Amino acid sequence: MPASDTLHKKDIFSGDIDFLIEQIENLTDSLHHELPSEFIERVRYLTSDLTPFPGKFSFEKFPYFREIVDCFSPEDPTQEVALMKGNQLGATTAALETIMLYNIMSDPKAQMYVTADAGLMKTSVQVKIEKMIDNAGARDLIFSQSRKKKGSRNSGDKTEAKEYPGGYLHNYGGRSPARFRGLSYPCALADEVDAFPDVIPKEGTVVDLVRNRTNAYTENKRKIFWSSTPLVKQTSKIEKLYQDGDRRKFFVPCKHCGIMQELVWHGKDESGYTWGIVWENNEDYEPILETAAYKCCNPACGKTMKNYDKAVIIPKGEWRATAKAVAPGRKSYHITPIYNPPGMYSWEDMVLQWAECWDIKNNRLKDKEKYRLFRNTKQGLTFEELGGKEIEYSRAIQFRRTGFIIVNDDSGLTARGVPNDMAIRDAGSPILIVIASVDVQSNGLFVDVKGYSYGGVTWTLEFFEIKGSTAEFNGVWDELALIIGTKRYVGTDGKIYRIQACMIDTGYNPTYVYEFLKKHNLGIFGVKGKDYLANGETYQFFSQSATDRIGFPGLLHINTGKLKDNISNAMTSSFWVTGQSQPWWYPNFPEDFGDDYFKQFEAESRKEERDAITKKFRRYVWVTKFGHDNHAFDTYVYNIACLELAAEHWCRGHLGLPTLDWVAFWESAKQGEFYQNQ
Repeated sequence: MPASDTLHKKDIFSGDIDFLIEQIENLTDSLHHELPSEFIERVRYLTSDLTPFPGKFSFEKFPYFREIVDCFSPEDPTQEVALMKGNQLGATTAALETIMLYNIMSDPKAQMYVTADAGLMKTSVQVKIEKMIDNAGARDLIFSQSRKKKGSRNSGDKTEAKEYPGGYLHNYGGRSPARFRGLSYPCALADEVDAFPDVIPKEGTVVDLVRNRTNAYTENKRKIFWSSTPLVKQTSKIEKLYQDGDRRKFFVPCKHCGIMQELVWHGKDESGYTWGIVWENNEDYEPILETAAYKCCNPACGKTMKNYDKAVIIPKGEWRATAKAVAPGRKSYHITPIYNPPGMYSWEDMVLQWAECWDIKNNRLKDKEKYRLFRNTKQGLTFEELGGKEIEYSRAIQFRRTGFIIVNDDSGLTARGVPNDMAIRDAGSPILIVIASVDVQSNGLFVDVKGYSYGGVTWTLEFFEIKGSTAEFNGVWDELALIIGTKRYVGTDGKIYRIQACMIDTGYNPTYVYEFLKKHNLGIFGVKGKDYLANGETYQFFSQSATDRIGFPGLLHINTGKLKDNISNAMTSSFWVTGQSQPWWYPNFPEDFGDDYFKQFEAESRKEERDAITKKFRRYVWVTKFGHDNHAFDTYVYNIACLELAAEHWCRGHLGLPTLDWVAFWESAKQGEFYQNQ
């Protein structure tokens, strides 16, 4: 080899050595990790089916989530984060999924994801998490990490478990505690915490189970993310987790005076000064949406901002702790859709939804369930289930009215007249629809016929018993068919009504009830009461397998707890001043109904139901007092459930609406859809 070549190679090697020495000298004595917020803005893209802002993900529009996700950097000492939130915020996308993807791609570790149940878990993985992995270019990382496993690399890419270099993601439903055992995780992600069961027999609470899975990791190596929309105050898990943290709120400046403040739906100080979302109403007390604005909390300012101003004030916001956490390393955050960037659910949308649950004219509750939904999902607050009042006879009898009359129609059946003169004067409309309901006992049928004016103001037209055995195919059932099919009710103004729909209890002698329903199925439904239905629904149709077995599709479970609460509120809390319009769902009974009828409303009381093991509050339930008849209470429940079913069917089938809209239904009914004029 020529000497010149040898010298040249020595120069190259010398340069390599110098380069390596320089790199070694530049090494630090600690490892710096990229923050989760920086990481996600670098790698994540969103599609239009996941967000109204498709494209490269940025915290620019959602700055309040940046601090939350950065708590999950391995350099941050935070151990637990609780996020109590409203819905339609993008929290799952911006926070939970960011943490999950960071633990896959940037700081790999074992992690568990737990949501309410297995069905919701599978939907979340298939609809959101799979797309998140693909859009971030992480699919190539998801494969079996063990050479001992048989089959393709895809054995590590399943709905329930995904493996990647350095860790794995295990996905669970909150009702499957057995799957929690045996493994430890440095990171746990728990979503929709308030939908978890309160306690799992022989296992404890899901919150405790999740914490136990991370106990092997201490200090900042242990990370738990709790997230949920709050539900019932007495049982809320996310509110407890929030209260145990430092209760951070997001403060933003007023664009006029610069005072930093938390954005709330409504605020009031000791002097009576109010702030929050404000708007003007028209002469019918309907919100004028273009006037919706936010009023500053500073009395010296008192100026308003519009929804579009959030584009300026939200990026200037900051989280502020308002309490001391019960233990080090716990942070908690509260955020609602009131902070949404322009282009998402807006202040105008909030006002519109508020008007659906609140009687603005009279400043009182209009719809309890819609108010519950607003408080949970838009204010991000729990709804307190108050102990129901017993409906005392002395109170119920006060709704007895003079003015109902008895008439005979052409069929020869005696019927109570429809008091439309009173209805127009006191409720603002004639009776618009007539509904029947039937309570089945072994030795008779109790029939309840009610008419409804605008707003559900209720007029009980008849309540009577058809005596006889209900375990025969004729007799009482033939008489009931005659009443439902032919009986007319005549108004004091000449309007003629027939029963538009009927619900029949299936608790006693169901075989005979089902046969009656099959024979007279048009507008007649079978009903079975339940103390509680998920999500506060009024009714749920029987499963397909049950209806196939019985051979009749019109069978429903109804939420007796909810409906009896509503009746209780109407009969214990409703206040009406003669000369003013009666409130929604105000009850009116004929003057000749006897004491025995009204005493049936005090036959039940509302009791706390507690878990048999933990003694924790679960819900309130109505319980019948021993030896008391409650037929009138039960048929009242069936009647208003039947009205809601008929109204929703009308809204969907005839008005083309996606769901029930009471105002639209009553406006349509005022056109004479459910009665005849003589």
